[in-house]
Parts: sequence; C-alpha cells; structure tokens
Amino acid sequence: MWQGHELFLSSLPKLVPYIPVTLLCFLAPTAVSLVLGTLICRIRVGRKNALYYITSLFVSFFRGTPGLVQIFLFFFGLPKVFELFGVNINGWDAVVFYIIATCCNFSSFVSEALRGAYEAVDKGQIEAGYSIGYTRFQCFYHVIAPQTLQIALPNLKNLEIDLLKGVATAYVIGAIDVMGAAQRIISQHRGYGQIWILLAAAALYFVMNVVIEAVFNFLTYICNRHERVRI
Repeated sequence: MWQGHELFLSSLPKLVPYIPVTLLCFLAPTAVSLVLGTLICRIRVGRKNALYYITSLFVSFFRGTPGLVQIFLFFFGLPKVFELFGVNINGWDAVVFYIIATCCNFSSFVSEALRGAYEAVDKGQIEAGYSIGYTRFQCFYHVIAPQTLQIALPNLKNLEIDLLKGVATAYVIGAIDVMGAAQRIISQHRGYGQIWILLAAAALYFVMNVVIEAVFNFLTYICNRHERVRI
C-alpha cells in the first residue's frame, strides 16, 4: 500500500506536465483582460452614452454572477449560439471555452480596479500636464497611466492570485490542468490517499502564486522608484 508521503512525491512529477495548461488558462485571460478592461474603464469614465450603459451592464453581470455558472453558460451555450449561424464548435477544446468565459469575467474586475485607481489620481496633476503643453496622449502616457497603474497594482495583484486559483475550476468542463490531472490520479487510485494528491496539486498552485506575488512586488518597487525619481 502507498504511504501518504510516497503518494505525494509520486504525484508531483505526474502533475508538473500540466502546469503549462494552467499557465495558459491564467496568462491568456490576463493579457486579454488587461486590454479589454482598460477599454471598458475608458468608456466608463467618459460620457454616459449608449456604450457606457452597455459596458456597465456587462460589468454588472460578470461581477454579479458566479464564475462557475459563467463557465457552464459559455461551455453549453456558446455552441448553441454558433449553431444559429451554421457553425459547429463542439469540437473546441474545453480550455478554449474556459478562457473565453474567464476573459469576460476577469476583464470586468480589472476595469473596476482601474476605474477606482483612475478616480483616485489627483486631477490637478492632469490639469498641470495640459498647462505645460501635453497633448491628450502625452498626458495619458506621462501622468494618468503611471499613477493609475501604481494605485491599481495592489488590487490587480489580488485579482491575479484569485484568477490563478480559479483555474482549478476548469476541470469541471473537462479541461485537464493541474487540478484536472489530480482528479484523474485520484480516480486511478479509487479515492485512496486523495488528500496527499490534492496536497501535491496545492503545492504547485502555491509555488505559482509565490512567483506571481514576486512579479507584482517587483512591479510595485519599479513604480515606487519611478515615483521617487519623478518627485
């Protein structure tokens, strides 16, 4: 019979090959959501036109409904929508559906983090930028963006950590990442020693989260150093 620590150690090398899938499910929504979230933020800090209300509804829906429900909605509902146009996407990998759902969900949270940070920027500095001849782009690049990013970084770090931990739910639609692989190993052992297998998966998620924290701490250091130099 397997001893607990032996099962833990034997599970790790079986789970490591699935780290790239976990990172894909993490990095793809991160990249897309930073762009989409910024665009949504820009719309929501502007005039209250039709686009403002559409994006507000988008943000409210994806922030106000469970992420797991959204994953199921995209996994089961998106193929039905495409069928209306004669397109069959049932062959798509489950990872694709997870990424699409997560991009919509995560971008809504990113947009709110950026919006809150933008509203915290001293508007006097923006006016000062215009007063010395900055164009709108120059004012955004030199004044608004750096300060907004600096203020938003702590919230973005927490969101990114939650995003990585949320990848563990991807297995419910058949995506095989670290958690999905752990569930397979548990099934192969018929539930025996599942706590040790789950601990192995948790250890890998923990290491990835430590790396994310280190990256954001470095970015915070760079922003703070830039702020000291600018002052």
